[in-house]
Amino acid sequence: MKFYKLIIAAVLVNSFHSCDYLDVPPINIMQDEAIFKSESGIKSYLTTLYYDLPIEDFRFSQQGFNVTGKGQGRLPNVCGEAMCHTTDDISSIGDGTWWGCWDYGKIRRINYFITEFPKYSDNFSQEFAEAWLGEAYFMRAYCYFAMVKRYGGVPYLKEPQKYTSDFESLKVPRDSEKTCYDNIAKDLDEAIWRLPDNETLLGKGRVTKYAALALKSRAMLYAGSIARYGNVDKDGLVGIPVEYANDYFEQAYEAVKEIEKDNKFSLYRKNADKEKNFAELFLAEDSPENIFVKYFQRNVNAHGWDVYFIPYQYRGVGFSSNMNPPLEFVEMFEHKDGTPANFEERAANTYFDDPSELFQDMDARFGGSIIYPNAVFKGEPCSIQKGLIIEDGSKIENAVNYEEAVYTANDGTQYHIVGKSGCGNYSGNMTGFFIRKYLNEDMPTSEVLEGYSEQHWIDMRYAEVLLNGIEAAVELQKYLDDALRWINDIRDRADVKLLTEGELTIEKVRHERRIELAFENHTYWDLRRWRIADKEIEAKQYNGLCPYFDINQQKYVFEKNPANKYYYTFDVKMYYERIPDSEIAKNNLLIQNPYYN
Repeated sequence: MKFYKLIIAAVLVNSFHSCDYLDVPPINIMQDEAIFKSESGIKSYLTTLYYDLPIEDFRFSQQGFNVTGKGQGRLPNVCGEAMCHTTDDISSIGDGTWWGCWDYGKIRRINYFITEFPKYSDNFSQEFAEAWLGEAYFMRAYCYFAMVKRYGGVPYLKEPQKYTSDFESLKVPRDSEKTCYDNIAKDLDEAIWRLPDNETLLGKGRVTKYAALALKSRAMLYAGSIARYGNVDKDGLVGIPVEYANDYFEQAYEAVKEIEKDNKFSLYRKNADKEKNFAELFLAEDSPENIFVKYFQRNVNAHGWDVYFIPYQYRGVGFSSNMNPPLEFVEMFEHKDGTPANFEERAANTYFDDPSELFQDMDARFGGSIIYPNAVFKGEPCSIQKGLIIEDGSKIENAVNYEEAVYTANDGTQYHIVGKSGCGNYSGNMTGFFIRKYLNEDMPTSEVLEGYSEQHWIDMRYAEVLLNGIEAAVELQKYLDDALRWINDIRDRADVKLLTEGELTIEKVRHERRIELAFENHTYWDLRRWRIADKEIEAKQYNGLCPYFDINQQKYVFEKNPANKYYYTFDVKMYYERIPDSEIAKNNLLIQNPYYN
């Protein structure tokens, strides 16, 4: 396919990338005419920029973007969505340097295209010329948003700096956080009117005007939250005055309405089984919900989501279950009738013939996002059991494997001490739950390997856009008819009780967002922009809820246990990342963020 050829081109031209500094020389390795006078040169240049977009996808972790590595050090690990097992090396949730994205190399290459390409645009149809510029404006906004949500105000350069022996002239101070968000909005407005409304012109995986509108809804929602819940410091380098909050929420809402009115997107509803439908939407390339998608191809840029997160019994050669949802997160889901999950309370002193009985009649997103004890996956129940309760009432657990860990009862009956997929150190699962979202059930076991997973990453989907609009409307206390209609569309797809207008509170909207967008790398940033991370993650130890088989009762009983040995604390300084010391050493006009000096 054309798109995959462009991915390869991107890899080939990576050698032309400049360093991540503000003071870099002009791009002159490739002659401008070779780039800008041919369609192939332009596409290669733009595809390189696409490859380098700071998309927080399957291959994003504490180690950076587009990297491979074990399953730890990912955003779900640091926001309570999923825990690493006891032998992993995540003993904190960072120090302000884990999620860095200070990258002016990308910005320079984008700015170079925006300033130089118009000199050659007469060689092409206006439709193509405007669309290519639209892509560049979108990418500049995308890259700056990735920086601003981390650092607050940054130098918002709109032209490539020209090489000079006067290094002092290359030093640029930070713009205010408000100025940055205003410039992001302006760049997205430039992209929106230039970009096509479908992928036919530019090709699969390239942005449309709807991707620019979706990003605007996201970025302006963030800006509104920072203004409403954050504090202004460092003369506005971080924080936005509160009086601007509604202006940003209004922009977020209007972007959502603009997407909705064209009727191009809808929630995925192709499977009548709503639980399977929710799981399928993340694998369906033809989903009407997808707005901007990053594609992967084996032997080019494939990832390892399956090998890291598949339950132990289905593993291939390699890892498994490196992230497991804790009890605190899975209990956020509701029953179909809208009542809380209350798994721990409902399981207390209760025996079950089958452990899956505890998890029936749930919001379809629960089973579509979570693999729970005895949930069917790949055609067989996922065997999750932490141990046995034997004749004298004591427990046997912590077995090193499933096959050999056998207990012989007084009557001669043999029992496996643990399940095929844990719980236990051997399996990596210490919570009793696995992530289902994005796992490919059809992937042969022999192919569950690093670099073999090809499912696409949905960077922007219609449900998120609706949630952006819902939150903006509730913050504004306007457009509540739209907000109620949108949130009930999402809940109807999940087969869960619809809300009344009186139930449409900001707390309920935030809760809905966390359930719908779980494991999609939104929650960590949401907790930060709502300024509640330091309260929610305060000396926090997360727990599991694991079944034991009681051989006396011949039934299962659940027990709550710590998920791992760590306590997590979010320091208020981490509402902004630390600007790299190396950048401040090069540019003394840069001022460090609060609490890091």
